[in-house]
Amino acid sequence: MVSDVADRERDNWSRWALALAAKGAYWVLRVPMLRDLFVSKLFGRLKTVLDVNEDDREKYRDMTWITARLDTFIDRLFRERPAASRAILRFLAAYAHDVYGRTAAERADRPSPVTVVIEPTDRCNLSCPGCYAKSTRDGSDLSYEQAEMIVRQIKEIGVSLITISGGEPFLREKSEQMLTRLARRFSDRGFLVYTNGTMIDEQIADRLAEVGNIFPAISVEGFEHQTDERRGSGIYEASRRVRKLLAERGVMVGFSATITRENVESICSDEFIELRIAEGDMFGFFFLINPIGRAPRTDLMVTAEQRSMLRDAIYRWRGERRPILLGDFWNDGPAVGGCIAGARYYFHIYANGDISPCVFSPVACDNIFDVIEGRSRYKSLSEVIEKHPMFVAFRATQKNIKDRARPCMLIDHPHIFRKMCRTLGYQPAKNMPPGYLDGEIASAIDERAAEWAQFVATRLPPLPSQLDAAPPTPARQAAAAKAYV
Repeated sequence: MVSDVADRERDNWSRWALALAAKGAYWVLRVPMLRDLFVSKLFGRLKTVLDVNEDDREKYRDMTWITARLDTFIDRLFRERPAASRAILRFLAAYAHDVYGRTAAERADRPSPVTVVIEPTDRCNLSCPGCYAKSTRDGSDLSYEQAEMIVRQIKEIGVSLITISGGEPFLREKSEQMLTRLARRFSDRGFLVYTNGTMIDEQIADRLAEVGNIFPAISVEGFEHQTDERRGSGIYEASRRVRKLLAERGVMVGFSATITRENVESICSDEFIELRIAEGDMFGFFFLINPIGRAPRTDLMVTAEQRSMLRDAIYRWRGERRPILLGDFWNDGPAVGGCIAGARYYFHIYANGDISPCVFSPVACDNIFDVIEGRSRYKSLSEVIEKHPMFVAFRATQKNIKDRARPCMLIDHPHIFRKMCRTLGYQPAKNMPPGYLDGEIASAIDERAAEWAQFVATRLPPLPSQLDAAPPTPARQAAAAKAYV
């Protein structure tokens, strides 16, 4: 059935038709009454995409619950971010086109990444303690031509969202307009860019407004004093000015927060999320601190109670329909079917070309330039992610981890990751610290993993989504597929 649906999708909703529909919808959004109707239809289409494609009961239930509570975010986006809304519509059109192919690939046990994290540089203008990427002021860069080639390859394997990290990516925008050139070249893709925000000036903000499909996620460590304590005096105020520049131009800007034992209570407070919305953030992503990179501190890893606190806060904010899109990299395991690394839904390419299953797994499995220049056993990037033993093992292990509250091989099942490294071979990436696999850091990770496992088994409350929607039956899927076409 899926194959037939995918064929009809390609036949009836080709890329140019979807792009045309998105362009027309942009003008509809200018009329409030029509905008409300369009938003309603959009949610209906997203629900249909889930009905047709999602067989996983837990994932369907969680995604349905979350999607149904995004109406205030979508309404705010279309009202406040006109430059971004057109790009979001193009992105949703591309996503709707690609999702059927990804579903077929996943059911056939092939990689189906939604995004790939690319580092255009591992240089940074800041020197934050504990930086997971171990960024420095000197380092490796991808040329624009190399970055374009990589994006072209990952687009061909069905990736809808290009994620850019670093280093500080806007160093490359400042010097050669790399990001906006890529955004123009691939206008039907979205570009999520993790940044400290300090390199964005009025000229760059104007270019971001022009292209529309670059979404900066500016780092925060909590409130002003916490951000400045880690990143430097005045950094929070500088990022506040940048957010204002971007909001005035209709750019969709958000935040990225690294959760530590010291800032978790602040970040889980209503005051924090209300401030983020007030300062113009449209989305936010939360990451638990990992002991990799520059001088990692295991004492900053969160406790089980704190990890649960973050999970509860985000689901409560979603349930209250706060007008902001939120993602929790670890606690959203139920919404994405567990671990997403190893090219199941994403993987990582360092600035030196090294290919890794996950941003937080400090290992290199191959190198994109070795692949291109014929020095690798693999003939293409697609072949690396499909056949490399580490990527294959990641996806095979994901199927055997049934507890979605403990999805991660790095912090929830670290013994599995270490066994992979011992048996499959690897090269340490630049951000692997001493003791990560067999020393003090490994012991600290084991302690946190055991603590979280016990907490999940005895004290973790059920998610609100677990009380709601059941997944569609095959008959309902067939009816949804017919209605979609």
